[in-house]
Amino acid sequence: MTMERVMWLDERIRAGGRPASADLASHFRVSLRTAQRDIEFLRDRLQAPLKFDAAARGYVYGDPEFYLPQAFFRKDEVIALLFARRLFRRIKPPLRDEAADVCGRLDELFKATALSNAEEAVSFEAGRGGDAPDKVFFDLLRAITRRRAVLLHFDSRQEGESAGGEVEPLKLHYYRGAWHLIGISPRQKRAFRHPLSRIRRVEVTGRHFTPPKGRIDADAAVRKGLRGGKVRNARIRFARGKAGWVSAQAWRPGRRLQPELSGAVVLELPEARFLEVLGLVLLHGEEAEVTAPKELREAVRAEVDRLSSAYPDR
Repeated sequence: MTMERVMWLDERIRAGGRPASADLASHFRVSLRTAQRDIEFLRDRLQAPLKFDAAARGYVYGDPEFYLPQAFFRKDEVIALLFARRLFRRIKPPLRDEAADVCGRLDELFKATALSNAEEAVSFEAGRGGDAPDKVFFDLLRAITRRRAVLLHFDSRQEGESAGGEVEPLKLHYYRGAWHLIGISPRQKRAFRHPLSRIRRVEVTGRHFTPPKGRIDADAAVRKGLRGGKVRNARIRFARGKAGWVSAQAWRPGRRLQPELSGAVVLELPEARFLEVLGLVLLHGEEAEVTAPKELREAVRAEVDRLSSAYPDR
């Protein structure tokens, strides 16, 4: 089986060997072409950082801390097992002993896949809906468990892929139907959250970091400025076709309209609630765009993405 040969190759590399396709083919009595396909599977499908050592004529890992959680589980299976282990640990008598036995088996299973400390990196809040790409999820999970900083590459609908700054990832949190990354920006010296649905690629760096002391309130980090919270100095740009509607509204004192040469108009809100801004965007669709602040723009985008996944086109 392919996975049996891949695991053999992984074990030899970790032991300090430099196995080549010929070694794999000889050990399992398969063709060189089959052995090469196994190596390509390990490199391309399982995202192993394989490098060919020309001097030793064999393969090594460019990142010695690489492991293969994907080789055992899909992302959804890992999430289900983490959630199950957490639930079983909360079971009280008379089923506590049976639940502890199940937890012990799950612990052994996770140790075999280098996911023994993954539970600290993932948290849940009941919900359904949005999703995250498998590779993005596993790359962030690996970085969190190893305490490695990452560079995030975002999905920008207008500009294609755009690179963000360095981030110290702390937790993956599932909140009301969407996965979020909770992390710290060393440059801005503050915590932030970002929906995984907009992260196109994760680049794990070689820099280790020390997480802050104390428990991370992931729910609070995601809710901050997101649902029902107040935001300041919001700006919503309405397209030319909506300028008449915007100008005819009786806005509360303090709110200003800024016409643009294109015929569009910008509504400036000194203070507003997230749900109010979201309602305007949902009402006018593509003809209403949040331009500032960045946190509000990202929060609205994440909520629109979540709603799109919860109510797909039929």
